[in-house]
Amino acid sequence: MKIKKLIFAATFMATCVGIDIPSAFAVSSPCSVGQKAEVLWKGKWYPAEVLNVKNNKCYVTYEGYDSSWNEWVEARRFRASFKTGDSVRIFWKGKWYPGKILNVGKNSYKVTYTGYDSSWDESVEPARVSR
Repeated sequence: MKIKKLIFAATFMATCVGIDIPSAFAVSSPCSVGQKAEVLWKGKWYPAEVLNVKNNKCYVTYEGYDSSWNEWVEARRFRASFKTGDSVRIFWKGKWYPGKILNVGKNSYKVTYTGYDSSWDESVEPARVSR
């Protein structure tokens, strides 16, 4: 409970003085139902699809494996899987904005925001991108 109070207090204070809050505090869930993703299992990333979301966990099914392998995974084992040109939502300063994936990096996505010029394009961590 102390940690939740500390996070709330830090978020409140940062908001009051206009400091950007790291996305780890701002994004409540790493996934959304129907989202294609990759899940870390025994040191390797496997393609999966999100079937359900609950309590910041993602219930996934693995591509090419039967449902007995379906499982709930935490954010640390989950990463979104997007391709260049995919339409996405991008989390920025407490709100989701529509955009597209311009380029896929090892641990980031280069994105462009719909309706904004290229000066707003940026590389973002996977937690800031959703379907």
